[in-house]
Amino acid sequence: MNKIEKVKARLMGRRAMEGGLVLLLAAVLGGCAGSPNCLTTQRYENAKVFPKLKSPAGLKIPKPDPDMKIPSVPNGPVAAYSTALQGTDASNPRSRCLTTPPPLGTSS
Repeated sequence: MNKIEKVKARLMGRRAMEGGLVLLLAAVLGGCAGSPNCLTTQRYENAKVFPKLKSPAGLKIPKPDPDMKIPSVPNGPVAAYSTALQGTDASNPRSRCLTTPPPLGTSS
C-alpha cells in the first residue's frame, strides 16, 4: 500500500467513525422525544401492603407515629394527572406529570 492509499484509508475510517457518532447521537436524542416517563407504569404503583410488625418475645414495638402515616389514595398511586394542570401547556404531555408530591396533612 502506498502513502496515498494509506491516507485515503485513514480518511475513510475517520468518516465512518464520525458517521457512527452522528447516528449514535441521533438515537440518543430521539429516545428523549418519546412519551414522558411519568406516563408509563411506575414500579411503586405495584407496591403491596405488608402485615404489621410483630415483636419477638420479650420486646415491645413502639407506637406508630401518626405523622408518619401514609395516606390512602382513592384511585391508587398516581404518577401523572389525568388532565394538564391549569396554567400549563395542555399540548405538552409532560404537563400532566406529577413533579412534586401532594401536600401532606398535618395534625395541628
